[in-house]
Amino acid sequence: MNVAPEMFVTLAEAGRRLGVSVRQVYRLIHRGELPPAVKVGRSARIPESELAAYIENLKQRRGPGFAA
Repeated sequence: MNVAPEMFVTLAEAGRRLGVSVRQVYRLIHRGELPPAVKVGRSARIPESELAAYIENLKQRRGPGFAA
């Protein structure tokens, strides 16, 4: 059974996807809104699937009346 490996994104990439700074990504992690960062060498990364779930949650909370 082949299982695709979990992909990780850098905090800078997470910030780009969210439209916020890396500092704000650290704040989201500290508040528990994003999962704790995983150290990969000298770089911190977060699971791509959890970032996608966070973004989807934001979309659902904004409600149907909000135009993107």
